[in-house]
Amino acid sequence: MTLRDGDPRTIGGYRLEDRLGAGGMGVVYRARSLSGRQVAVKVVRPELAEDTAFRQRFRREVAAARQVSGAFTAPVVDADPDADAPWLATLFVTGPSLAERVHEHGPLPVAEVWLLAAGLVEALRDIHRVGLVHRDLKPGNVLLAEDGPRVIDFGIARAVAGSGATALTGTGVVVGTPPFMAPEQFRRAEVGPAADVFALGSVLVHAATGHGPFDGDHAHAVGFQVVYEEPDLTGLASELRPLVVPCLAKDPADRPTVPDLMTVLAAGPPAAAASPASPSSPASTAPDPAPAPASASASASDATPASDPAVDVPGAPGAPGGVFGPPPTVTAAPSPLPDGTTAPPPGSGGPAPARDAGAAARRTSRIRLAVAVAVVVALGAGGFAAWQGLRDDDKGRRGSAAGSQGSGSGAIAPACGPDGALNSAGASALKPAMDYWSADYQAACPGTRPTYAPTGSGAGIQQFKEGSADFAVVDRTLTQPQAGAVAARCPGGKPVHLPLGVMPVAVVVNLPGVDSLTLDAPTLARVFRGHVTRWNHPEITATNPGRLLPDTAIQVVTPTDESATTLAFTQYLSKVSPTGWGTLPQSSLAAVGGGPAVTSALVAQAVKQTAGAVSFTRLGGEATGLTTVRLATGAPEPVAVGTESATAALATARISGTGADLAVDPDFTTKAAGAYPIVQLGYAVLCDRGNDGAGLARSRPFLASVVAGDAGGAGTKAADQVGYGALPPALARKVREALAALG
Repeated sequence: MTLRDGDPRTIGGYRLEDRLGAGGMGVVYRARSLSGRQVAVKVVRPELAEDTAFRQRFRREVAAARQVSGAFTAPVVDADPDADAPWLATLFVTGPSLAERVHEHGPLPVAEVWLLAAGLVEALRDIHRVGLVHRDLKPGNVLLAEDGPRVIDFGIARAVAGSGATALTGTGVVVGTPPFMAPEQFRRAEVGPAADVFALGSVLVHAATGHGPFDGDHAHAVGFQVVYEEPDLTGLASELRPLVVPCLAKDPADRPTVPDLMTVLAAGPPAAAASPASPSSPASTAPDPAPAPASASASASDATPASDPAVDVPGAPGAPGGVFGPPPTVTAAPSPLPDGTTAPPPGSGGPAPARDAGAAARRTSRIRLAVAVAVVVALGAGGFAAWQGLRDDDKGRRGSAAGSQGSGSGAIAPACGPDGALNSAGASALKPAMDYWSADYQAACPGTRPTYAPTGSGAGIQQFKEGSADFAVVDRTLTQPQAGAVAARCPGGKPVHLPLGVMPVAVVVNLPGVDSLTLDAPTLARVFRGHVTRWNHPEITATNPGRLLPDTAIQVVTPTDESATTLAFTQYLSKVSPTGWGTLPQSSLAAVGGGPAVTSALVAQAVKQTAGAVSFTRLGGEATGLTTVRLATGAPEPVAVGTESATAALATARISGTGADLAVDPDFTTKAAGAYPIVQLGYAVLCDRGNDGAGLARSRPFLASVVAGDAGGAGTKAADQVGYGALPPALARKVREALAALG
């Protein structure tokens, strides 16, 4: 929606561009910072701004929400609770909400629901561990970005709940959206993290079936169902029930905790969930979510009156207190302390209360149940065995990463930096490795607390420029405008790239009956140009002598969003087969033929669901279990994709940067034996001069340990488990030398 006559044009230095919506808390705008960064800005309603108690709680909750960072949340980036009209800005997320996606395209397939659940559980973990309870998790507060879901509006509802404002906390008023509220919210009982788990179950039912478990014509009817009746699970696939049903227990103590759910989800989806014929996914290909207009890209709980978090729920007959019980108290998730105890929730004034013996027993039972469910689901469907087998098979294809990086027994303990937080942000593609590197380093240096916010390369660069990140992480080299913008952070110096690891890009196929396939660059170029259209084409049979290939149509799965993976793939084709490819490298592609067009995050899933499909994706993760293509590079033998072969390809690369800048130009044309040429690199970005002293002191030993793969350092585990290759020893040595020279 365009701005109205009475709307401001700037808030806190942000230029407002569109009105996204209005609701119980205020008005939401899409805005830009001076540097062009997009944010969603909420401006609080005037009547709330005049309430002193509201301002106090709003200030405290914004401070807590600033601490939330993770792959699946849209973090608070700026706020001013003391302004005449209090406001806060969150990272703008491009993508439709889950509510829009289901409304426009119908329920999600089982495998997508499983991935959605994993993202939402990680988001709740990040929200709860800083002492917040969301209390309004619903499809409209889940945005579907290209690299995973994002939860928005975390924690802010608590400020409204305790504000004392009559319009929001009077008799019969409950914070939340009734179909996705927990029974204790209607009962006005203690509201803690378990309420978010109940809402998670309701959201997953909506995503998988197109309806909620407690739909009704008005708020009172919905509240009665939530408190007293069983959920409506019509259409919910059997594979999802063991995950969803425990979340919808009426008693909060009977629900799984977020760690319980992470245990279940870590086992991977049941085998049936990956099949094209799963009960909730009749289609043979993964649907491509339609892009939402900009006005819908940052939908929020208070963006429309229909989703107003302050809902008038009349009391039920016979229910004490008018709303199924006495007034509520809010209990935030306790924060862990170094001695293993827990800190009191913000504002509680005392230690977290201990559970009674009955509650403790119920929790023990619940954990056992959650773990048992995970094992039964996985083993009962053959899922765990199949999943583990695919993992082992994938490791076998990739070879032993530890062999290329040194054995663990010879590991050199890293030198530890000063105690304190080490903050970094950037490319989502590096999150799996950053998680392993951080865990390994913290185990050796417990005084340093590494955290990584996978907000995207551009946002990571912005956070580094603004000083909220000690270093940025990118999956491609900076553009000239980016480098110029970051230079402001480097007084007397310039930004430099320090390689962290190599990421092989796999060409993957789904060709029933064919478990091994070799292609060369000219043929690949013609396949992705739509000129080679059948799998038994003479150009393909020529690189697969003696192998019977089916007369099956080639279905090219095209990643149409912008990504560094696409750039690496097209760089390879344009370098090795300039005539066949016929154009310059590019970071996004137009759809080819009649094959599916999807985002990069859905490529592997679309290939698995489409017979005859071919595409490319980063090795590891969802690519596990797919047939990967060997490349005929001109070496004596075709080269299989893997971490060792990707590391070998970097041995012939050249450094294009100068001084401490170690930007690398991969040698896509290499014909060295055992070198797999389609690779992209991950980099840390710092200043060669002008770094923050404490930040550099913590960053230097951490990054040195990351590139110490040749000495059995932290990079070994990451490369082995999530498909990241170590740097060649000579390049790793240059990185360590460059780190030592930074000022």
